Amino acid sequence: MKKFCSLLFLIFFVSACHMNKQENMLVGHWVEIMPANKQIVQGINLNADGTASSIGMETLKYKRWEEKNKQLILYGMSIGNGQTIDFTDTFDIIEVTPYVMKLGKFGKYQVNYYRVDENPNIQDMNALPNLLQKFEGCGDLQTRVFEGTLPAASNPGIVYNITLYNYKNSGDGIFKAKLTYLEAEQGKDAYFEFGGRQYTLKGNAEDKNATVLQFIPFNNKEETMNFLYQDNKLIMLDKDMKKIQSDLNYTLNEVK
Repeated sequence: MKKFCSLLFLIFFVSACHMNKQENMLVGHWVEIMPANKQIVQGINLNADGTASSIGMETLKYKRWEEKNKQLILYGMSIGNGQTIDFTDTFDIIEVTPYVMKLGKFGKYQVNYYRVDENPNIQDMNALPNLLQKFEGCGDLQTRVFEGTLPAASNPGIVYNITLYNYKNSGDGIFKAKLTYLEAEQGKDAYFEFGGRQYTLKGNAEDKNATVLQFIPFNNKEETMNFLYQDNKLIMLDKDMKKIQSDLNYTLNEVK
């Protein structure tokens, strides 16, 4: 009888340790890139004290969370149409690693999140590198800056200053763009900043082996930008992914 009780205690202890380990793995800041809308950043903060909060979702406010029976249960408020409704959302925990959290629902779809170091604030240009996905063997974080003055229709030109953040072994990253419209406001320069995600594409309309860097802003106000990456330079492409036929400068040079 004593051996049986000891065995039961051991099983309970191991199960409890496993559950606590998984629950600890769930704690953190998790970001999802929406497959259909890559410019949208949203996710979940899961805090060690059981509280939770939303990332990038103004109408869906998470309040707390718990892990039970290999499921993640989220509690919060849905805000819309002039009313606030309490809700509970339950997901199956498919996989949790130091880098990735995969959640499923009813066996019909799966949502993949990746861990970021800090609670991301997409409005803070200095915090943009925190949105980068980390993975084993990703290498060091690298920063590159490209700059140049490109033509404009109604003023002397637009100074593009684009900073790229990515891990050495990843072709995708985050960008921060600062555009200076020369003499645009009653003879004075006008400045504008925005950030977004950068993707590396292979091929354009003229060369199937070309390397194209695509910049997708987080907001819906700015258009996607495509640049041919060649000899450490960015050459702006038109909407058809072709080089712009002009004697004017459409090249950004890397700033050493």
